[in-house]
Amino acid sequence: MFSDLAALAAAFSIAVSNIIAPSAVRQLGPVVFNAIRLGAALLTVLVVVTLRGGWAWPSDHQILMLAASSLLGVVIADSCFYAALARLGPRFTAIVYASWSAFAAVLGYLLLGETLSAVKMLGVGCIVGGVWVAILFRQPGAMAQETHGSLRTGLVFGLAAALFAAAAVLMARPVMAAGLDPALATSIRAVFGLAALIAASFMPGARRSFPLDRWVVMRSALSGVLGMGVGMTLVLFALGNRPAGIVSSLSSTTPVMILPLLWWQTGLRPAPTAWLGAGLAVAGVVAITSGL
Repeated sequence: MFSDLAALAAAFSIAVSNIIAPSAVRQLGPVVFNAIRLGAALLTVLVVVTLRGGWAWPSDHQILMLAASSLLGVVIADSCFYAALARLGPRFTAIVYASWSAFAAVLGYLLLGETLSAVKMLGVGCIVGGVWVAILFRQPGAMAQETHGSLRTGLVFGLAAALFAAAAVLMARPVMAAGLDPALATSIRAVFGLAALIAASFMPGARRSFPLDRWVVMRSALSGVLGMGVGMTLVLFALGNRPAGIVSSLSSTTPVMILPLLWWQTGLRPAPTAWLGAGLAVAGVVAITSGL
């Protein structure tokens, strides 16, 4: 039960992170933005690990698995996600990214032998379907208001982010099931990810030419603390006790949680069908968290 609540809390934390991210991504570019947010997340998690005394060092194999998970999830998936977010806005990006729970369920079955009951499979379907309904059926013109640049490019980035995020979860799942401290695992992933992103930031086209604005940097850092520091630590905690398909489905309710946040931010009230989709996603959560 606590693992399920942790996955849902991660979804909310990531929702808030995604709300404040798009403008910063457009100004900094996805690589530099991701490096700043990851650095802020790393500092936050290291403080948590130090206060908790969770310094039981993992094995070389576990470090290798977390490094691979970081390369797939933090470097590739997150950079693709924020590239999509800058082009599609938070709502449409969420539609595409919601497919990561289905990817994770399939990969979990194929690679780890994880199986789900019929009720839980129905729950996964309800969550994915509810997310699509909640985001697709909204006010006319909302898509045009949020979309910047190429729609096709944004879709490619969004699907790539979903696939690589699912693969990253699968790499981390055995390590977390062995009992590694979630905050320590997050910090290890962040170290490898940050090193790779700093190197990538020097590649041609990765950085913007204008000076950094401190408010943009602060917004990027806050996004990292909420999304990577808090959100990913909660996801890793949940992975220690629950199959990847269930954790990914519960944490993919972010788009449903974005609805009231965007209503508050933009004043655009979600359409009744959007709330219907939210209800469908909640039904999926109930199915997944049941004992059936």
